[in-house]
Amino acid sequence: MATRIICDCAELAVEIARAAAALTLRVEPQVRELSLPAACEGGGPQLQAVCLSQAPRLEQLVELANSDQRRAGRTLLALVGHDRDAMALAAAAADLGITMVREVEPLASALSLLNAGAAQAWTASARALGRSDRRRLQRPTDRSTRDGGLFEPADDGYVLWKRDADSAGVNVGAARDLAVALEALAATDRETPMIESSVEGVDEGAVLDVLLGPRRSLSDPASKAALAPYGIPLPLEELCGSASRAAAEASRIGYPVRISLASPDLRLWDHPDLAVDMVDSASRVRDTYRQLMGLAKTRLERPGEEAERILGVMVTATGDPLAALGIRAWPLPHGRVGMELGFADPHGAASADRTLAVLPAPLSVIERVLGRLAGQSLLLGVRSAQRKVHVEAIGDVLLRLSAFVNDRRHELESVELKPLSLLLDGSVEVREACVRVSDAFEQSLQRRSV
Repeated sequence: MATRIICDCAELAVEIARAAAALTLRVEPQVRELSLPAACEGGGPQLQAVCLSQAPRLEQLVELANSDQRRAGRTLLALVGHDRDAMALAAAAADLGITMVREVEPLASALSLLNAGAAQAWTASARALGRSDRRRLQRPTDRSTRDGGLFEPADDGYVLWKRDADSAGVNVGAARDLAVALEALAATDRETPMIESSVEGVDEGAVLDVLLGPRRSLSDPASKAALAPYGIPLPLEELCGSASRAAAEASRIGYPVRISLASPDLRLWDHPDLAVDMVDSASRVRDTYRQLMGLAKTRLERPGEEAERILGVMVTATGDPLAALGIRAWPLPHGRVGMELGFADPHGAASADRTLAVLPAPLSVIERVLGRLAGQSLLLGVRSAQRKVHVEAIGDVLLRLSAFVNDRRHELESVELKPLSLLLDGSVEVREACVRVSDAFEQSLQRRSV
């Protein structure tokens, strides 16, 4: 039976047909302009594939995974391009159980393996291949770990897969394409349970009191007020509207403190000079307050509204973090929450060290997500005991955040935590937050008035 391959443009349909013909693989390319999940409906339980010229959204991957579960089938996904976004999407797709490769030739290799029944071909012996091909397959030795069959060289630089030495071989492509296919198939050969998460004892009224209103971005104090009922760890801090109040609260909290501007228009991640660390006396607190208020008033786009848009300063207990994460969360279909995670420090932002995740998920999946960051050693440490503590602390915040976003998916568009600081003792706290409220409340008023 031919494998149905859905393409979003005619050029890709021609390319996949040519790649499949080279492997004597029977395919049925179809060009469709429908959305990704809708295009895959009606495919039945058999294997199928999708080949895209434009990167899908994380929402579409969740829909695709849900579609595969309903039809008890499997869809392979190929995306043309080699940018960093494609790598992040491929990792998130693997967490959802979707095998995703880049370019059409690795897709043809993966389809050939699966059609031949090579369910765990990444464990096959590569003893018969040359040294360069073994290294491409990440097999510098001749030892296989499980009975996954064996690879043998074929004509024109192709590789054959055999179930055993006496069986007929199946052409599975060139070694460089086969290596990409094996890596993608191995990444999805694991249980990826999607759990349900909830936080008990949440004061729903307190959360709605903060969220209800027009579409807007909440200030840091208001955002934290909405997050606090979900048990998300916050630092010891106080919002102060005068220099004398700021000095008094700093004395109560204990020096040194951090003084930062509180305004929904001027975010600290865009204006880092509107925060001062290690302020160690009452006189310095008052001077810093006046300095920040003066700077803020010159930067507002609507100078006549500074009384409404500048709330004061936050006086915060300070501490040296081991690492600072930037997190953006938004609602996905089927009770899922998308998260983009990366380092919030200048070096992490400059390197674009980030990854994508779909939550809620077990701690084992969260550990895998954090391990995809290039700077993961800063987060997870080098000792197993330290790694366990850090994963549990960060994972608890991510699960509580996913519960908040999922519960309030109609009232909000997204949530940003920037940064979520990992402290020296292994605990975490949210230094600044931004909840972006949707227009759901306005729409409900309009429906009532009709």
